[in-house]
Amino acid sequence: MAVNNNASTKVRLRELQVPEDYKHLAQLFNSIEPGSLTVEALREEDRHIPQTSTLALNETGLLTGFGRIRVLAENTDGKVIGYGSSWRAPWSDPGELASTFCVHPDYQRQGVGELILSYLENWAASQKASVLLSEIKDWIPGSLPFAQKHGFLLDAHIFELKLDLKNLDTTKLRDTVHRLIDSGITFVTLADIAGEESEKRLYELYVETSKDNPGQIGDLPAFPVWRKEALPEDCSIEKWVFIAMDGDTFVGVSTLFSTEETGVLYTDYTGVSPYYRGRGIAKALKLLSIQAALDEGAYSMTTETEAGNGAMQNLNRSLGYLPNKGHYRICKPLL
Repeated sequence: MAVNNNASTKVRLRELQVPEDYKHLAQLFNSIEPGSLTVEALREEDRHIPQTSTLALNETGLLTGFGRIRVLAENTDGKVIGYGSSWRAPWSDPGELASTFCVHPDYQRQGVGELILSYLENWAASQKASVLLSEIKDWIPGSLPFAQKHGFLLDAHIFELKLDLKNLDTTKLRDTVHRLIDSGITFVTLADIAGEESEKRLYELYVETSKDNPGQIGDLPAFPVWRKEALPEDCSIEKWVFIAMDGDTFVGVSTLFSTEETGVLYTDYTGVSPYYRGRGIAKALKLLSIQAALDEGAYSMTTETEAGNGAMQNLNRSLGYLPNKGHYRICKPLL
């Protein structure tokens, strides 16, 4: 990769080198958000990513396949002060490239971000991508104006919510769940019906419900990839996958993940089939997951909600979740 120089900022871009640059990248991300990334996490992520690019244009001229670039920004002392990456997953919508870019807090507003972003956009253009996607933190001052200044459009605002379990009244659990059971809805966990057939039925429910999720980008990946993401063995167990059924039909789901913080569990996904919405099924599933979290000794739960998802916003607030920091999803048309 050619090295870019910028005389005004005395910064150069160079290609990320692994494994030696893992520590530099982790230090950079942790300077922005302490505790957000480890060398081990970076190494593990790379183990699951193909090393050979398969980027190509389909019959309609849209970008498909997999490929990525990763660059670091260094100052004259060799200190890593910025990072940029652009990539495409095989299941992304044709034409799309995802990206991330960040600058060390001490070096922001000095042209480093522009340098990184310009490089990513030039690479995206060379691949004939039609849109560049990214996410930026809503708690970093000036992040959204910076992106909008450089042609990005705001697509969604997604933020974290937290639920304090220490003084939570769970008496309402029984009535909500029992009312639905009396109406013919049953509740099980994936542990109760374990097996590939159940997992594939669950996948079909995800495909159906994700279409109406404002926070969803593109289609879900194929079943094998989805399974690794939705049922990861390192942070999910079958008894934390709560399923609502009408007879033999899967009509709702809510899943829990463990987190790196002991005592904190994360609700990764909640969805209900359109025909069954408005009956309190999502609330019942979330209440069952809350009870499971309490049984595990958790003191807090977290989840993420898109600002435009009014139904889920109201549900989470009714359960006692309080909003925390989040991120903006942004996109820039390139063609």
